[in-house]
Amino acid sequence: MTLILLLSIVAIANVHSWTLDYAGAKQISSPHFNRGRQGQAITCLVLHGTAGGGTIEWFKNPASKVSAHYVVGQDGSVTQMVSEDDTAWHNGVVTTNSQFYGRPNPNLWCMGIEFSRNIQNNNVMPEVQIQAGIRLVADIKRRYKGINIYTHDQFSVGRTCPGPNFPLARFKNA
Repeated sequence: MTLILLLSIVAIANVHSWTLDYAGAKQISSPHFNRGRQGQAITCLVLHGTAGGGTIEWFKNPASKVSAHYVVGQDGSVTQMVSEDDTAWHNGVVTTNSQFYGRPNPNLWCMGIEFSRNIQNNNVMPEVQIQAGIRLVADIKRRYKGINIYTHDQFSVGRTCPGPNFPLARFKNA
């Protein structure tokens, strides 16, 4: 019981007040982030697949140590979990065969969007989810001129993320 209380206190201490960056989102804070971006400008948007459900609860779980700025549900809902001003923990390890290997931690200069997908990350995404994601990406591109769009597997080469059947071109053209 003491350990659960201590973990809860640590999680609560790391959550701070912030304002939604995207008007179409619901705000649910994750405790997994670093304040600020250590002077790095946001130049990149990374698109992910969740490889299963329960992402919002997982990003809130003190044991997960992961987060993303946004989660787009299959029902078209958009949830913002970390302020764009802060560093979410979504990009993980950069493999040595990635074009990004050797650069600063990409979480510092990238924003992350998770798209709820099945466990294999290979389902055909519902049109309502795609449209919600396109609106979100278009809004981010409007606010961050020249932002580049990549997929998680371009950083972690060999990973299946966001996975097959992901309509990348539609998001890049948003």
